[in-house]
Amino acid sequence: MIDLHTHILPGMDDGAKSWEDALEMAQTAAETGTKVLAATCHGNYPGWDGKGWPQRYRERLEKFREMLRKEEIPLQVVEGMEIFASDGVVEGLKRGNLLTINRTDYVLVEFALDVRAYDVYRILNRLLEAGYRPILAHPERYLAAQRTPEHLYEWDGMGAVIQVNKGSVLGGFGEGALRTADYILRRRLACVAASDAHSPIRRTTSMEEFGRVLARRYGEVCPWLLLEENPRRILEGKN
Repeated sequence: MIDLHTHILPGMDDGAKSWEDALEMAQTAAETGTKVLAATCHGNYPGWDGKGWPQRYRERLEKFREMLRKEEIPLQVVEGMEIFASDGVVEGLKRGNLLTINRTDYVLVEFALDVRAYDVYRILNRLLEAGYRPILAHPERYLAAQRTPEHLYEWDGMGAVIQVNKGSVLGGFGEGALRTADYILRRRLACVAASDAHSPIRRTTSMEEFGRVLARRYGEVCPWLLLEENPRRILEGKN
């Protein structure tokens, strides 16, 4: 499996608190079938100072890769970022302060949970016009999508890649997120599913149960498409 949304690098955001946490998360990922994982730290949130961030991130990523080799944990970690969508997102990407997934034109973006649907359309359109391919992180958690799920058809039609969270499907984010994730999956609007892992204890990198649930509820091909084939295409910069 390939997990394109995790917060595994310590000291970068609200994810792993230490290198020990990061290694435990990596071990769990490997043991439950994940071969490749994107370390998508939060960035561009209100008040965020991105000065020097890419260099610091890449230094920590390389250190983590070396630790994985030393501990013989069979997990490939690629770079990425969960970017808080704002008016300056395109400029930040062009300057290199904000990172794409595995240096492709795919960009993992999130919005505030109470975002207006209008602002999602506006920022997605700005990214698409600039030549980026936005991966819309966990839209099932957005109140606008929960209230009016038809927006999801339009975001998909614009060219956004819909990414659903493990926690939403398993009921960890409440009834609204669970219901909307089910809406997305039953209508085949999702392209990618991911752990959005933050910790070795809660919101973990374990993917075994998630894969079984996807297969049972939405068909045997579902986990292959959302956890293997489409994530692989994204890492390679393909459609």
